Amino acid sequence: MTDVDVTKLAKLSRIAVSDEEMKDLEKEVPEILAFVEQIAEAGGEVAKETGEHYNILREDTEPHESSAYTNEMLEAMPDAKNGYLKVRKIISQD
Repeated sequence: MTDVDVTKLAKLSRIAVSDEEMKDLEKEVPEILAFVEQIAEAGGEVAKETGEHYNILREDTEPHESSAYTNEMLEAMPDAKNGYLKVRKIISQD
């Protein structure tokens, strides 16, 4: 890998590379590419089988009416106004 190749890669990646970093990259990039090539050669199929259990949900045997508990919840809140719950503002400076 030459200076020009690393410069092109840096430009395509939109990163600034100093001269010192360029020297390091000239050594490291070929090693990285060789490793990627080894992985590609190992190949194989990616296992896509998930087994017998997939997205197991319980059956909803006794569904309640939509918003059945909304009024009870609103009545229990001290600062409920026009169907909204007023809560304390919590902002952390950490």
